Amino acid sequence: MEQIITSLLDTDLYKISMMQCVFHQYPDTTVRYEFKCRNDDVELGFLRKEIQKQALAMDGMRFTKGECDYLRTLPFLTDDYVDWLENDFALDSNNVNVDEEDGHLYITIGGYWAETILWEVPLLAIVNELYFATRIDDFKAIRYGRLKLYDKIQLMRKRPRMLIAEFGTRRRFSKDWQREVVHTLANDAPNLIGTSNVLLAKELGLKPIGTMAHEYISAHLSLVDNIETAQKRALHVWLQEYGTDLGIALTDTFTSDAFFRDFGVVLAREFSGLRHDSGDPIKFGEKAIAHYEKLGIDPRTKSIVFSDGLDVPTAVQIFDHFTGRIGLAFGIGTNLTNSVGLDPLNIVIKLVGCNGLDVVKLSDNPGKEMGNPEVVEEVKKAYKVEQ
Repeated sequence: MEQIITSLLDTDLYKISMMQCVFHQYPDTTVRYEFKCRNDDVELGFLRKEIQKQALAMDGMRFTKGECDYLRTLPFLTDDYVDWLENDFALDSNNVNVDEEDGHLYITIGGYWAETILWEVPLLAIVNELYFATRIDDFKAIRYGRLKLYDKIQLMRKRPRMLIAEFGTRRRFSKDWQREVVHTLANDAPNLIGTSNVLLAKELGLKPIGTMAHEYISAHLSLVDNIETAQKRALHVWLQEYGTDLGIALTDTFTSDAFFRDFGVVLAREFSGLRHDSGDPIKFGEKAIAHYEKLGIDPRTKSIVFSDGLDVPTAVQIFDHFTGRIGLAFGIGTNLTNSVGLDPLNIVIKLVGCNGLDVVKLSDNPGKEMGNPEVVEEVKKAYKVEQ
């Protein structure tokens, strides 16, 4: 297969924004990532050699001058960071190891955080595209996908004030299909406010959307003296880096209950809103509104971005429930870019180590924890998590 990833902008914005924070705040920090497939009935080890080829093809990949000129137009990115991207940064495939055992695929990434952070999204996109190329021919998939996309757009048009962002890079059926989906949405759906994919935002004149991911907060377990302060520290450092420019806080790294305990009045006033990524969305939204009201903050001045495995009908239900009570937006990924007639892969690459210490991610969905089980229990105890 031809090279899949041909631009470093073919990634989600939150990788570039987190990378800037790491570049400024934690330049000497080292990390370790691990791949996990959550589909119990899928074995991906047969893709090992092709994934290795794709990773090797990306060795030495750099941001072009034109790409850096575009990044300079994003007001929250600093000149020194973009100068470093343009003049000094390049991917190193030695930081990636791809292996197979008993049919299972194993991918690990390790090295300095700022030098490895961009590997996650393209590797996940590569695994998806290689896998689906063996499962269904493009013509059949795209024909089905276009019909489904038409139905989704018709439903979106019934709620023109329901704001939708496309979040589907990591689990897309293919690069070409994601481009068609975003282009079609941009032309035909009044709801589209942007895309997480920086390359498509650049090429289609859309707003790139994203702030932080779980890895950013998880890493702080190794960057503080007491782990119970990790989440607060991560959020305050983010404000130090960005002020209110990228003000959507991720809420479920150590569960949303733990988040709201940490999210006091200072943080709640500074951050413009929250991102929901696991657990019941209605319960979460009610909890968020109640939390703002308890702090004396009008929820209508804040927003929630719902992004947990959404499809359009679910987004409609959430929109109808909360509209007028708090600002709303919906990040829809897999159900836009991989709705082609086959069950999508549920694959992730998560941070599991930082500065030689194990770090973990919890969730509002029991069983979705990732990392050393002993550290998972330690973090649950520190954050008073009962699951």
